Amino acid sequence: MAQISKKLMVKNSVRVENSKDLTNALDVSMAEYHCSKKDYEKGLKAFKKIIPYLNNKNKEYAISRYIEHSLNYGSDLYGEGKYDKAIELYREIMELPNFPVCIYKNIGLCMKQIGNADLAIRFLKQFEEISPDKEDVYVYLADITYSDIKDNLKAIEYYEKALETKQDNYAIYNMLGHLYSTYYQDKFKDKQINYLSKAYELQPQNRIIVKNLAYVYGKFHETQKADEFYAKLMYLNPTHSDLHSYGAYLVQHKRFSEGFKFLQHRFQKEDMKNVSFPPIFNNKKKRWTIKDSVEGKHILVHYEQGFGDSIMFSRFVEQLKNMCSKVTLVVQNGLINLFKDSNLGVDICSEGEVSNIRYDYYIPMMDLPIICETKPETIPLAEGYLSVPKEKVKEYFDNYINDNNKFKIGIAYEGTLASKETDRDIPLSFLYPLMQLPDVEVYSFQVEDLNRQMDVVPQGYEFIRLGGTFKNWEDTASAMKNMDLIVTTDNGVMNLAGALGVKTFGLFNTITEWRWFKVTGNDIAWYKSVKPFQAPTSRAWDIPVNKIIEEIK
Repeated sequence: MAQISKKLMVKNSVRVENSKDLTNALDVSMAEYHCSKKDYEKGLKAFKKIIPYLNNKNKEYAISRYIEHSLNYGSDLYGEGKYDKAIELYREIMELPNFPVCIYKNIGLCMKQIGNADLAIRFLKQFEEISPDKEDVYVYLADITYSDIKDNLKAIEYYEKALETKQDNYAIYNMLGHLYSTYYQDKFKDKQINYLSKAYELQPQNRIIVKNLAYVYGKFHETQKADEFYAKLMYLNPTHSDLHSYGAYLVQHKRFSEGFKFLQHRFQKEDMKNVSFPPIFNNKKKRWTIKDSVEGKHILVHYEQGFGDSIMFSRFVEQLKNMCSKVTLVVQNGLINLFKDSNLGVDICSEGEVSNIRYDYYIPMMDLPIICETKPETIPLAEGYLSVPKEKVKEYFDNYINDNNKFKIGIAYEGTLASKETDRDIPLSFLYPLMQLPDVEVYSFQVEDLNRQMDVVPQGYEFIRLGGTFKNWEDTASAMKNMDLIVTTDNGVMNLAGALGVKTFGLFNTITEWRWFKVTGNDIAWYKSVKPFQAPTSRAWDIPVNKIIEEIK
């Protein structure tokens, strides 16, 4: 074995004073090296191992480098979607003295991504409170509050704070215009238009901004400006959702011919994640198109989504059956008895029976105004077209209606999720005055009471629940025919009342759903028996309700 000269060996005194500093420097250098090569796991582990053995000056330097590399690694983990690992990393940094305040922001953003919006906001607000440079924190807070918490009012507050330092950010202007439009409906018109106009100045080719401006101008019936921006939208690669929105605008402004054709884009809308159409609509070969003649053909008319739509558009089969050899109407199971007893002069069946039917073309029900070339002034059968046998009306009366001389009012105050999204529902409390009228008896037609509003009606406000007795829509119709008046918001109950020709007072918000182009006067055009009562400003329901009270008196 080779012998090492004692002259070449490090003496203890030297090793104690110099070798330790060199090995520490070596360990720090290798930690830096591994991190520079993005081998963060190895590099950060090396940093954590050596930091406790460094003197104050070197320790301070090593900690700063450890934190910087940790932040870089955390950013990479965030970009890769490894939010839990990033949070673990940031949590370790919080154990160090004088850690950077951006850790609060970074943890907040990661918490949003893993679905904990409440904790995300707490960390972001902590960053906002202690950081001298707010960076994009107000944008982050606004985005989370809007998308996760669903608090539009708070989101507006944060976006407006963000604007104080980001006055050239078109996305913030666009979000503010959108939120003011969504939350305030008809209020703050100038802010809605001004914010969106500023976004448009900064990004005139942005499709979403152009669409938002077109919608807002249309909402306020500034048709010249709305037409201008919808025309711009057509050159910006519009989506199916954009084209559907244009169709809704056209129909609401009495341009049926174009409008219902654009509404055909409803089946390809990009925002239909929670909506499912009947499977038959996937069969493109049998789908009727505008160029196809129906003369001598067997046409299958198929329902689409809600009961209200089926009730409303079934009126057109009367015209259709004169244009072709045969019509089969496919409706939801809950409507079959009602439609069969209404003697519409066509075959009525359920979706489960379609496979046994030989037909030439199918037509989605809301396309019928196209084939019938309907105009606002030629809406058919607005006086009513559905009916219930007298014996069923009497049977229902005998079982569920009080036999007295009181004036009987049926009420419905909320519809499906779609009615909530379009702000059509009214809190039941606004209808309490109906329950206090002398010689009046109020019957609730609500089948679902999603927020259990009927359970908290104060004592002394009398009403009778009928919704639980409805097994299908024929039961609802039988109950309706025993009422002197229906008071309802825009939902399936209102459509049924209009289709039956029952006297109805319809409650409409300031901004109405697209099909209601007429909400003044003694009827709503689609139904002559429905008289509209509209809130003058968004959700000011007490005013139309008071008018209804006066009419009843």
